[in-house]
Amino acid sequence: MHKPLHGIRVLEFGNLIAAPYAGMLLADLGADVVKIEPTSGDLGRGFGPFVGGESAFFMAANRGKRSLACSPKDPRVQQWLQRLVVGADALIHNLRLGSMERMGLGEDDVRAMKPEIVYATVSAFGSTGPDAGRPGIDVVFQGESGMISLTGHDGDPPQKTATTIGDYVAATNTALAVCAALVGPDRGRRVDVALRDGLLAVQSGWSALFFANGQQPVRTGTASPFLAPNQVFVTADGHLTLAIVSDSHFRILCESIDRSDLAESYPTNSERMASRDDLVAELTRIFVTQPTDHWVELFRDVGLPSGRVLDLDDVFSNPQVAHNEMVYEYEHPAAGRTRAVGSPLQIDGESSRSGLPPPLLGQHGREILDELGASQDEIEDLIRDKIIAEPQAGSS
Repeated sequence: MHKPLHGIRVLEFGNLIAAPYAGMLLADLGADVVKIEPTSGDLGRGFGPFVGGESAFFMAANRGKRSLACSPKDPRVQQWLQRLVVGADALIHNLRLGSMERMGLGEDDVRAMKPEIVYATVSAFGSTGPDAGRPGIDVVFQGESGMISLTGHDGDPPQKTATTIGDYVAATNTALAVCAALVGPDRGRRVDVALRDGLLAVQSGWSALFFANGQQPVRTGTASPFLAPNQVFVTADGHLTLAIVSDSHFRILCESIDRSDLAESYPTNSERMASRDDLVAELTRIFVTQPTDHWVELFRDVGLPSGRVLDLDDVFSNPQVAHNEMVYEYEHPAAGRTRAVGSPLQIDGESSRSGLPPPLLGQHGREILDELGASQDEIEDLIRDKIIAEPQAGSS
């Protein structure tokens, strides 16, 4: 059975993560994603560490695609890009404001070639408005979305999340909106995704606190602003995550640790929140007496959500992670046997992950131009004049 986006072609003009990861999600779902790069490549190709000369950073966001590396402003290339547009169903990009227009591929240009194409723009703050065109990258969005002001412990210096969450949220939003635009009754839609908007959306719970009383929420570290106890605890050999989401959960917790008196002292969440510091201190005195595994197994047996704080080596050795195919190996033409994170999407009981490895720079240029009707002489001329780039000798 074909994947849901089988037969759909997507053109991706992307750098780093936001548009490239969106393209990868669409490729995982079966789309033919043609990544159009400058001859110097996606900026992400320059980020180390490198494996066999290939960027691990780049490979993490680009499986399942074909790469055409070219000088897009050259008239000899533009005719082939125009043919690509005519045969495409969607175009996504996260280039700076005006970049696509300078290549002759702004929305109006593309609509003149293919009125029904889905045209998706991923920008920092929005493609219109007072901050349109303003550059940004993840730490900027985390700062200007309020996320940094909410992360960490009260009184500590500003702290961001470790991952570039704004890029991945924007990429997911882009892929979702493109899919919706492709299946809707009216084609030719424009999709606009702003990275800061995505971070505002995923903080809706925190924002609800602010809207309720007009006050900046206090930073609470790993603790929930809504529930107690719901955070990370110290144990005899590490750390435990524990999430109590109801009064009945709390009663079960107290019974399992032989402290029913705590359930009597703090019967409701509002009472637990009001006395959270005292409650957490009491629970910590209990949890430090046993190793993490003791508590995780105990709480699992009574149905309480709890877990370990794992480092990446432990994560990728986890049997459930392996069962879900969230870590896998593939053969790359330059990097060799490589491990990577899989797709979080399963369809019909199978991972949606594309079987194609991340492309070498310009790996599919000849193939794509041949499909578009270019003669071998035309292709050779473009390569000779360095208007089309191919993988360097030894890359494959």
